[in-house]
Amino acid sequence: MIRVLNLAGDAFQIGRQHGEQVADLRPQIENSIKIRLAKLRENNPDFSPYINEITDIWGKYAPDTIEMLKGIAESLHLEWEEYFSYTIASYLDSRFKNTESERGCSTWAANGKITRDGAPILAKNRDYHPDHQPLQCLARVKPTRGNSFLCLTSAGSPGVFSSGINDQGLAVVDTFVSSTDVGPGIARYSLEMDILQKFSTVKEAIDYLPTRPHFGDGTITLIDSQGDMATFEIAHSVQEVRRSDVGFIVSTNHFSAPQTHSLWVDREPEHLKGNTLGRRKWLENSLRSSKGKVDIAWAQSVMAQHSNPLTAVCRHIELDPLCETISCVIYLPWQKAMVVANGLPCKTPFEQVSVEN
Repeated sequence: MIRVLNLAGDAFQIGRQHGEQVADLRPQIENSIKIRLAKLRENNPDFSPYINEITDIWGKYAPDTIEMLKGIAESLHLEWEEYFSYTIASYLDSRFKNTESERGCSTWAANGKITRDGAPILAKNRDYHPDHQPLQCLARVKPTRGNSFLCLTSAGSPGVFSSGINDQGLAVVDTFVSSTDVGPGIARYSLEMDILQKFSTVKEAIDYLPTRPHFGDGTITLIDSQGDMATFEIAHSVQEVRRSDVGFIVSTNHFSAPQTHSLWVDREPEHLKGNTLGRRKWLENSLRSSKGKVDIAWAQSVMAQHSNPLTAVCRHIELDPLCETISCVIYLPWQKAMVVANGLPCKTPFEQVSVEN
C-alpha cells in the first residue's frame, strides 16, 4: 500500500507535519538532494542569484508555498538554501540549459462524450527520477482555508508535486516540457496547490493561471466534475489554453498550441527523440477509437502499454536509466477519488483512495 500523509492547518503547519510523517525517509531525501544539486553544480556552482530572484517572486505570488517549504525544511533539519534549490531543480536545469532534463509523463482527460458511464476521468503516468520511487506517497490535505484535496507527491517535496484532486471534484495533472522560453516565475506544484485549494471548476482555474508569472517549462491539464477540461501550455512569456470538443485531450512533453509550439525543444536521448510526439499520437488514436469504452479498466490497460520505445506510455528503466514510470494515477471527479499504482502500471496492483478518509 502506498504511504498516505494526513496534513492539516496553515501552510507552515502542513509543511511541518509533512516532514514529521516522513522523518524515517530523511536519509533518502538527503541523498536525492545531493544527487540533483551535484549534477547542477557541474556547470553552475553558484545558485544564489536565481534563489534570490525566485524567493522575491514567491514572497509576492506564492507565500503559502514558501511557508510550507520552511515547515518541511525545519522538521527535517535541512539547510534552507540547499533545500530550496532542490525544490526548483528542474527550473535551474532549464535556466542553465543543461542537456539532461526532466523527461516523460503522459496525461489525458476524457468526459461523457466517450466514457462508458458518462463520468469524467483524468489519468497520468508519472515518469520521473528512479530515486523518487521510494519517496513517493500520497498527501491528504485539509488547509485552514479552502478546499481539502488529495495529491500524489514525493516525501520532502511541497505542494502538489505531480497531480491531485479536491473535494469539489476538480482534478489536475502536469507534465514537463523542455522549453527555450524559461524565466523566473511560479512552479507548477505551487500553481496546482492553489488551484485545488481555491477553485471547483476548470473555468475558474483557467481564468486564474494567466494572472501568475510562470517558469515556462510545462503543461497543466484539468478536468472537473461536470466534464469540462483543458490543457494550459506554459512558456515563460506566453501561455495558451488548449480545449477539445471531441471528448478527450492529451498532453505529453511538448507544446502544440499555435503560440507555444515553436518554444519546445526535444532534449531526449537520441534513441528516444520524438517519443513525446509518438506517445501523444498513440493515446489520441486509442481514445478516438474507444468511444463509449473508456473507464477505469480501459485506462489501466492503456497506461500499461509499452510495445514500442517511441510510443511506450509505461516507460521502463531499460529505455532511460534517468527516468522511468514510478506511478500511474487515474482521477475520478464524480467519486472525488483516485485509483493509483505505486510503480509500473503494467505490473503493480491499483488501489482506490478518496479525498476524505
